[in-house]
Amino acid sequence: MPVTTFNIDGKMGKTLEELQAHFGASSKAEVLRKAVALLKIAAESEAEDGSITIRKDDKDQKIIIK
Repeated sequence: MPVTTFNIDGKMGKTLEELQAHFGASSKAEVLRKAVALLKIAAESEAEDGSITIRKDDKDQKIIIK
């Protein structure tokens, strides 16, 4: 597998750590892999206007991803 290196700021590092704990991920790299997989699903499911709709507690939220 190819190796890629990222430089991230403190805020992004903290976010990755929070997501790592939330998902019980073994590493920040695992969090990034999950994020890319989710973005791929979102891209495949987006509407013509570049949006996706997320439903939580019977409420819809339209998010533009493009």
